[in-house]
Amino acid sequence: MLHSQGKTKFHDLLLWELCLFLLVVSVSCTPPAEPVECSTKDSNCTITNSYGMFPDRAICRAGNVAYPTTEQELVSVVSAATEARRKMKVVTRFSHSIPKLVCPDGHDGLLISTKNLNRVVKTDEAAMTMTVESGVTLRQLINEAAKVGLALPYAPYWWGLTVGGMLGTGAHGSSLWGKGSSVHDHVVEMRIVSPAGADEGYAKVRVLNQRDKDLDAAKVSLGVLGVISQVTFKLQPLFKRSITYVTKDDNDLGDEAVTIGELHEFADIFWYPSQRKAVYRIDDRVSTNASGNGLYDFTPFRSTFSAALAVTRSTEETQESLRDANGKCLGAKVIVSTLQTVAYGLTNNGIIFTGYPVIGFHNRLQSSGTCLDSHEDSLITACAWDPRIKGEFFHQTTFSISLSVVKSFIQDVQKLVAMEPKSLCGLELYNGILMRYVKASTAYLGKQDFDITYYRSKDPMAPRLYQDILEEIEQMAVFKYDALPHWGKNRNLVFDGVIQKYKNGEKFLTAKREYDPWGLFSSEWTDQILGLRNGTMILKEGCALEGLCVCLEDVHCAPTKGYLCRPGKTFQQARVCTLEQISND
Repeated sequence: MLHSQGKTKFHDLLLWELCLFLLVVSVSCTPPAEPVECSTKDSNCTITNSYGMFPDRAICRAGNVAYPTTEQELVSVVSAATEARRKMKVVTRFSHSIPKLVCPDGHDGLLISTKNLNRVVKTDEAAMTMTVESGVTLRQLINEAAKVGLALPYAPYWWGLTVGGMLGTGAHGSSLWGKGSSVHDHVVEMRIVSPAGADEGYAKVRVLNQRDKDLDAAKVSLGVLGVISQVTFKLQPLFKRSITYVTKDDNDLGDEAVTIGELHEFADIFWYPSQRKAVYRIDDRVSTNASGNGLYDFTPFRSTFSAALAVTRSTEETQESLRDANGKCLGAKVIVSTLQTVAYGLTNNGIIFTGYPVIGFHNRLQSSGTCLDSHEDSLITACAWDPRIKGEFFHQTTFSISLSVVKSFIQDVQKLVAMEPKSLCGLELYNGILMRYVKASTAYLGKQDFDITYYRSKDPMAPRLYQDILEEIEQMAVFKYDALPHWGKNRNLVFDGVIQKYKNGEKFLTAKREYDPWGLFSSEWTDQILGLRNGTMILKEGCALEGLCVCLEDVHCAPTKGYLCRPGKTFQQARVCTLEQISND
């Protein structure tokens, strides 16, 4: 433990560095690194994600990578690989999925990058449709649609995603209105290149529209059906929105969470459980004549000085090693207070925030990510999670729970916080729990969202502060409330047996067998999550610390550090790593 004077200095440093962390910088940052690195030109390659590490810390290798620039080139690439019976995986420009969906089996697999499939193919203003290649980013899609007075009504908040990546993992925004907030539910046609027999040249282009039952399989494909070439979206006329953030205590959150999504089209909730606060986004369409030119530039998605990020990470590592819950709680209050003061990055005119409501055109308010902008080669500034610097390193647990049981789940989390009031301050350093609304989808693997981000150690054998509380919440959601995991996030344990939770899971598997009968776009990981091989859990020493397993015995935790496998505090069926003693080692 630190002495009181040392604690004061430590907390003063924490306040200083956290303010630096939120500093908005005007210089451009360095763009994310390429997810594929090869020792020779396009050969002998490794693939990772934008965070620099998969949940099981696997190093994924491939024989080479291809960068097709047209659908014709894409067909040639798939054809040659199919004839040779090579495993293939699709990789996007930014590779933001946390699980290893992009890993081909073996060292001789082929990576197919959609980086250069990045063009708008056609816009039909009368029909309000836009056809784009699968490597087009969300930012491009939003901006190109706005140029012709159109809008994708709902989208993720982070614009560093590609069309193919969003569809592959079921990405979404927040809304229960209309067709709902899933990007894939606004797709009306798709072109996908999949393996074929010799009589069809070893590859074929399948064109799927709303009359084809297989469109519901391809809309959330996990990358196992082939390579998405082009996608046609049904858009809407560009409109304006009005946004106000309202902060309340979380006493009535269970009831409010059920109703606010029905009342406001783009509603969401930031929940800070240890502070007993909830911030409600009151967000609706308004007349295009309404005054305002608001802009959303979410503060944590902006360029940040790398030096400030390093101090932030060092501070959190120190807090973890000293079990300094007070320091985390103080830091969380600073973070939340600062975000609220700057309106989470909203401005009324693109420059300053003068007060609510913030009114502006939809394309300026629906998504952001300016830390991707770059005209420099240095790493003076970066996205906070860029693995090339000492910055954020985290796990992200994201799952969907039916609105019919959301109140009960929230109350269970509140019971845990009542027992351990400081236990979720660590989540609040990452802006708490984001609650978004996702309408039931027609897609076979579509889903409904609690988004939880928390500290991850660089040492896989190091337990986290309040490890047991975080594990209990995760297991309670998945096993008690039958939650569905987000396909592009999460740790291994939540995917175990997940396909059985989807009523159309078998239909998806039927489409998978038809589109790729040789399993060339499959891998050990996708076979595991689709129930075609043994489950996703890996039983070994310390496996529960990183979510590779649910602990069955103490060795799955960190017994030498006092963490033993015990039942949950409120959900007795949970098995979590609980601190029961401090080792003398």
